[in-house]
Amino acid sequence: MKRFGYEQPSDNPTQENDIFLLRLHLLIVMVKAAIKGYPVGEYRKKAALDNAALVHQLIASINISFLKLNTSSHLFKERVKLLTVMATAIISDDYPLGIHRREAVLDNIEMITEYAFPDTNLELFPEVLKVA
Repeated sequence: MKRFGYEQPSDNPTQENDIFLLRLHLLIVMVKAAIKGYPVGEYRKKAALDNAALVHQLIASINISFLKLNTSSHLFKERVKLLTVMATAIISDDYPLGIHRREAVLDNIEMITEYAFPDTNLELFPEVLKVA
């Protein structure tokens, strides 16, 4: 059978830390896309809500010492939990997103990004996001 995609080196297996960071990155991109007004179809909505639930689950049990944070790990975990709740509210229907809530979400994302992805620019991909 032909395999496509990234081949994981045998000496560096995927760990829970890697999965957590990938899901957190995806959640941030999904929330930013929703805030910018990109369409959220049923499949994207389900994927975003499932991802938010998994990130919430992972952050409760993961040891985040691998991030070598300059802040309290408890504070970081609480920010990530808050992001999952905000993401669920934003992606779900019937949630009024006023300017203050939008700013609160973006400020929280900025703080999380500063600690979890210090050297990374989390970009949106407009050509992908235009299709729900």
